[in-house]
Amino acid sequence: MATKRKGKKTTPARSVIPSLKKVRTIYGVSEYQLSNGLRILFRQVKSSPTVAVCITYHVGSRNEVKGHTGATHILEHLLFKDSKNFNKKNHKAITDYLEWLGAHMNATTSLDRTNYYELLPRERLEDALAIEADRMRGALFTDKDLASEMVVVRNEYERGRNNPYEILNEAVTEHTFSVHPYRIPTIGTKEDIENSTAKTLRDFYDTYYWPNNATLAIVGDVSKSDVEALVLKYFGAVPQSPNSIPTMDTVEPEQLEPRSCIVKKPVGISIVEIAHKTPAASDPDYPAVAALVTILAGGFASRLQQTIVDTGLASDIHIVLLPTIDPSSTSLIVSLTEKGTPEQVLGLIRAELNAVVEIGVTRAELKRAQTRILGQLAHDRDGAMNEVSALSEAVAAGDWTLVYRSEDDVKALTVRDIQRIAKQYFIPNNETSGTLVNTL
Repeated sequence: MATKRKGKKTTPARSVIPSLKKVRTIYGVSEYQLSNGLRILFRQVKSSPTVAVCITYHVGSRNEVKGHTGATHILEHLLFKDSKNFNKKNHKAITDYLEWLGAHMNATTSLDRTNYYELLPRERLEDALAIEADRMRGALFTDKDLASEMVVVRNEYERGRNNPYEILNEAVTEHTFSVHPYRIPTIGTKEDIENSTAKTLRDFYDTYYWPNNATLAIVGDVSKSDVEALVLKYFGAVPQSPNSIPTMDTVEPEQLEPRSCIVKKPVGISIVEIAHKTPAASDPDYPAVAALVTILAGGFASRLQQTIVDTGLASDIHIVLLPTIDPSSTSLIVSLTEKGTPEQVLGLIRAELNAVVEIGVTRAELKRAQTRILGQLAHDRDGAMNEVSALSEAVAAGDWTLVYRSEDDVKALTVRDIQRIAKQYFIPNNETSGTLVNTL
């Protein structure tokens, strides 16, 4: 089933004088909205003479349709090519110019968003905003640019095909979701990648890369007045989309029975993964899900560390929990030793899950999990660059305040919350398991 996208034509807005409206200040973050729809988040941090800038477009692999998977990722690469005012001809090619400014910069593509970011000296904020505003609507990529960048994209795709953890996770994810686009890896399918053209990517760009489909986050040692003036100067004149932004409204149906898959590859290691469908990051149950998997597999005191790793059945165990805008899945991935078999390890994981459902967890376990999660949340906001990155993920998940209010949500958890969500989500009918069998 193809991803559904809805977007109706709208009458282009009449020219208006650009304006910046203050929405609110909460958690020390000032939120604004430009008249063209761009949302701005700003927090002043004076710990170092730098500023971090991150613009998040509300488009990820979730928004792609069959035949054009991987478009978001390829487009991310192409937006480092020339733009109208930053190009090789005027000796201001985007990457080279940012490096000359002393910036640390990159971009990433995920399920729900694409972001572009820079960390640079505070006096260079204007340059960063000028670049981001220019490539928002002034990108000049061509078929020649695409051909040169396809070498990089193909290499990334092939690296994934050689990574045993990615191989298994992609197989499990494809079985976990029957219709939702989360089932397709962000990098896309090989066929769609190879069939990409500059024209189809330009159409994608012209559909999603608009100020009314983006959020700009700025954190650092700059003043509020400078931020307001510069945002208005560089983004105020950028027009909003003449058409409504298409929405993705495919809903994954309820899973009624366990699912499983087996992958056989000569990769030198055997791995098992067990996934359960879990709620979106903005759902009130999300913190409890994070706490439960931390109790199970977070750190040396976790249950599965003691029953699987410490007993020599596995070499390590990892948690995959993504903050998504739609309900997604949470996975536990275990690397087996020669001593452990897939059936044995999967059985032990299920036994621990069942124990939580039937008996629950202890207050001591919950306290350890809360401490670990709170430490990670603090780490994720440590420094301007980390903070804008965290804001980008929360923006993509639908609520930027999650960056700050998640601490209170985690602190408020009870052992009853953990048992309740275990009974709701971590049950056999909601499970998808996978085994990667090493054939070497």
